[in-house]
Order: sequence, then C-alpha cells, then structure tokens
Amino acid sequence: MRRLTKHLYVETEYLWANVGAAVTEEGIVLIDCPVRPSQSRHWQEALRPLSEKGIRYLIGTDYHVDHTTGIGFLDGDFTFIAPQRVFDELEKIRGNTRATRKAFTDTLIDINEPDEAEQVATADVPPPHICFDDHLTMHMGELTFEIDRKGGHSPACTTVFVPEEGVLFSGDVMINEPGPGMGDANINEWIDALAWVETLPVEHVVPGHGEICTLREVRALKEQFIEIRGMMRDLVSAGSGKQDASTDKSFDKFFWSDTARGPSWVEGRRATFRKGLEKLYEEARSDFGA
Repeated sequence: MRRLTKHLYVETEYLWANVGAAVTEEGIVLIDCPVRPSQSRHWQEALRPLSEKGIRYLIGTDYHVDHTTGIGFLDGDFTFIAPQRVFDELEKIRGNTRATRKAFTDTLIDINEPDEAEQVATADVPPPHICFDDHLTMHMGELTFEIDRKGGHSPACTTVFVPEEGVLFSGDVMINEPGPGMGDANINEWIDALAWVETLPVEHVVPGHGEICTLREVRALKEQFIEIRGMMRDLVSAGSGKQDASTDKSFDKFFWSDTARGPSWVEGRRATFRKGLEKLYEEARSDFGA
C-alpha cells in the first residue's frame, strides 16, 4: 500500500483493477475494491489501523467485474455509492454470476487458484445504496469527493476527484497500460472524457489499471484513441464492411494482453478488442451520417 498524500492511499499491485482509500474524520472512503478474496483481506487489514471508525463508504467506478465483484468480500456496515447504471447492470446479472465472471474465474484457474475462482464465481454483490446519474459531491470533513460519470470505457465509467489533495481516481477513464479494454467502449465519448480530465488541476492520476501517472499519460491515451478513430474512419470512408474493418491488421499494434495471466485471459482480451473495433465501426458510420 502506498501513501499518496496526507489522506489518500493507493494499491496498484493487486490483480486487476487499482484500489484507493481516503482516511477522513468520519471513517474510510474506498474507491473500488480488490477482486480476489485474499487481496481483499490484505487490503482491509492494511487499512484497519488508519481509522477506528472503519470503512464508511465505497465508491464504485464501474459495473465491470473487476470493479464490483470484490464488494462481496468487504466486511462491516458501509454505504455503497455508484452510478445508476451500475445498479441496473448488477440487477441484470443477479443469479447469473458464473457466466458474467467467466474470464476472471478461468484466469484464476489458469494461475492455479481454483478455490478463489469458486469464491469469485459465487460472490454475492449487493446493489448500490445510493445512486446518481452524472454527478455527486460528498463532503467528508476536510475532504471533498467530486464524483462524475464520464463514460467512454463503459457507460458507467466514473471518476473521483479530491481537490484538496490534487488527486483524481480516474477509474477506467484513464488506463495506464497498453491496449486498454474497448469491449464496451464509446471512443468518441472516451476521447471527450480524457479531454475533460486534462482540464483538472491534478498532480496525480490514479488510473483504473497501471501505475499512477500524470496528465501527460492522459494526453497520450487521448491521442492514441484519436489515431484509432481516424484509422477506422478511413476504412469506413473507403467502403470497408464491419468484418473487414474490425479485423484489419493495422489495428494489431494497439492490442496487448498480460500473458502472465494465462491463455484464458489473452483469449478474452482478443475477443473484447474485436468487439470494441466493431463498436467503433458503427461509431464511424454514424459520424459520416450512415
């Protein structure tokens, strides 16, 4: 666990999404939570000495499995806050968790963690207690949490800005790894979200995945998406169909997957990359009025 500022702590070494915590006068505010049960226990033990009041709030930044499943492993009486889109998506998958978490459970099996795979497959994730559409402000003693649903990576993708500390927990609006996941993405919206992040007075950006970064890395990701969008628009303009455009070899340089997570993870990433390109094809057609 890294102490980032006076009140904020971050962990970037857990499998899948990064997690954060703010220590306030009223207790601890979590930003997302670890997926694996063992890492959830480790995170909670690390945080326990920081506040006698324990975990008071959890802010969820997305409905994707890597941002929600671990909620089932958190102890204590806390309030779960997330966009209404998170509530809606969690309700859709209730009772069908094995199918929706298959890429994650298969990965845990690949890395020889079958017991954790079963726990993840069957974890009971409660719906959010408090929901919002686009923006919510929380005042917790000397800290303010500006919570904004910006979309892009997914329709629910949300950021948490703590202005007093100059820190943005970007969720998956910013992913500081090669080949950011595009399976549910709207690239036009994602570019706009990254441009909005660039306007914030932040010293540190805690991305949804990857190492803590600055606005320089945010700008680089925005430019990458602008390049991908331009390439797809060129293919649409040239008359390419969806299948040909979404499998065009020119996009291969943007694909990356962590091979250490095993073959199931790599295969899943390839599928979501292709899905993202298919969605981008439809965006490009719409941009041309087709």
